[in-house]
Amino acid sequence: MGDVFNEQLVGKKNTLKDNLLKVVIIVSALLIIVMTLAIKFLAGFIFPIAIAAILGAVWLIRQLNVEYEYVFTSGELDIDKILNKNKRKRFLTIDIRKIEIMAPIDSKEHERELSNYDKIVDCSSGVKNNNTYAAMIVRNGKKEKLIIEPNEKMLNAFKKYIPRKIVMNK
Repeated sequence: MGDVFNEQLVGKKNTLKDNLLKVVIIVSALLIIVMTLAIKFLAGFIFPIAIAAILGAVWLIRQLNVEYEYVFTSGELDIDKILNKNKRKRFLTIDIRKIEIMAPIDSKEHERELSNYDKIVDCSSGVKNNNTYAAMIVRNGKKEKLIIEPNEKMLNAFKKYIPRKIVMNK
């Protein structure tokens, strides 16, 4: 089998939970500023505290901007987590041959195999689509359900390595 290389970028969509978290962060920053004004001995430090609260809120909100990059090279899948389009961190590396089963996340035929796990690792956009797949892997002695959104080209590359373990959408 020759070298296979594929890469794909998947942006996480803002969910209701993400939007609520942003509101909580903004309200918290405003509360810190208002409380600083209310406490007499801190009133003289309002400017630095306000700047710190605003910068902290902006930093936290930017951390919610997440993308995942899938890089598949000759049987090895690397998943990088990219925060705010500038900070990249290796999130996960797996040998694709160690996947027990990979099927569409809503597959009724494989529901039993996809429901026995210790932990969920979600590297998807957060929205279930036709290309949202669940893969069962074992890492550090624990069974994990990996949720990813590979495109057609990536799925075909996986199929070359694990033809009997991958179930593709019809």
